[in-house]
Amino acid sequence: MVINTTTDTVKPAMDFMNDDAPFKSNFMLGEHKADIQIYGIIDVGGASQNHSLPASSQLPNNLYPYQGAPINTVGVKSQSAWINGGLQDSRIGVKGSIGLFEANENKFKLIYQIEAGFNPISGELNNAAATLAENTGLAGAGKNTSVHADSSLNGYMFARQAWAGIDGGSLGKVSYGLQYNPVYDILGAYDPTGKADTFSPFGESGAIGGGGGISEDSRMKNSFKYANSFAAPMDGKINGAVMYQIGNAFDTSHGYGATAQLGYENSLFGVQMAYDKFTDAPKAASINTAATGVSLVQNVNIGANTYNTDSFLLAGKVMPTKSLTVYGGWEWYQLQAASDATLTYSSIFGYTNSNNSGAVTSKLKPGQYQNNNVYYVGAKYDFAENMPALTGLTAALGYYSTRADNYEGVVDLTKEGKIDTTTLVVDYKINKRFDTYFAYSNNHFSGVANNGINFANVDIAGAGVRMKF
Repeated sequence: MVINTTTDTVKPAMDFMNDDAPFKSNFMLGEHKADIQIYGIIDVGGASQNHSLPASSQLPNNLYPYQGAPINTVGVKSQSAWINGGLQDSRIGVKGSIGLFEANENKFKLIYQIEAGFNPISGELNNAAATLAENTGLAGAGKNTSVHADSSLNGYMFARQAWAGIDGGSLGKVSYGLQYNPVYDILGAYDPTGKADTFSPFGESGAIGGGGGISEDSRMKNSFKYANSFAAPMDGKINGAVMYQIGNAFDTSHGYGATAQLGYENSLFGVQMAYDKFTDAPKAASINTAATGVSLVQNVNIGANTYNTDSFLLAGKVMPTKSLTVYGGWEWYQLQAASDATLTYSSIFGYTNSNNSGAVTSKLKPGQYQNNNVYYVGAKYDFAENMPALTGLTAALGYYSTRADNYEGVVDLTKEGKIDTTTLVVDYKINKRFDTYFAYSNNHFSGVANNGINFANVDIAGAGVRMKF
């Protein structure tokens, strides 16, 4: 408790409902100023999807409408479930800084952040690899038992973020560890529906939502990052970042990742660009005996293939009024043959590699590739400016078109396909800590790639409550 000697009243040391960072503490570490903050998001809702396998509690998004649903599979039907992460994957983390020294008017600080993603309903850590293992086995016996997907979140405690670095003030920040791909950060700010984890394609799919074609690359392990920003004309700011990843999502011995980001923002508009290049990038998957001829065990085996990838993102927003923000952008990525035709991994995210020899092979051969494009446009409206009685209420609408071309140089591997997604998110901010939301998404599948694989229209609607602290 803190006593205010002016008014002789007692004020709580921590006001959970009103403080910006209720669990932040400032202290002295010897002669150095320091701070530490525990923070998090708990997002719980309920949703119904018209065509889906049973929900998975271990994925960041427990239902997955953008993935579609296989036809003629017994488990596919209308599904209703309590879900984690309607708008954002639930998480808890620790971040902070320790002052080091001052030089040339720049205060140097040690900075750090660790963050875990979890399902508050079940208490499980996000673990996409477990969902792949659950769906591995004999065709019809283990395959397609629940929603499953590859991801950069695979059962490790601090799989969302785990890094440390030096903040040099105007000289920029240098950091090392497990860090977001810049594409992930850009789309978090430039997706009209806020990169909603269960309703926006960018939130559901790490492949297009940050990974440049491969979900595992939306977070870059063992990566170095330099980021800085500068004042610019028209009361704006130029921001930039470069990153380099040692190795791939499995280890530091094979492949690399390199990314660059550049952008400009002011109070009227913003534009961001990013380029990614990854080599020997692995994509994990569930498989079945019929596909491999190898006896597989459910909950034990998974598999993977590798690719090289190139990608580019251009995203923009315009704010013609205080109430309205208009968004749009284009993402291109190309899947290519991996630099190494075969790599050897006996274990993949803690599960046995399904190939008896431990091989992980390139999905494509030299000279083969596939182009993919995602176009999106949308808007967000804040009712507070013109309707004060509705302060706290926002509505966002986004349209996303995902287009996969035919594989060049490959016969009958995968034909072209298209997904058109329309997403609506209505959010009401109750106070600084809590908001409640309703969301709806329609995903329309077309093209040869989706014939016999997905229902033409997959719809999901849901509502939930989110707490931020």
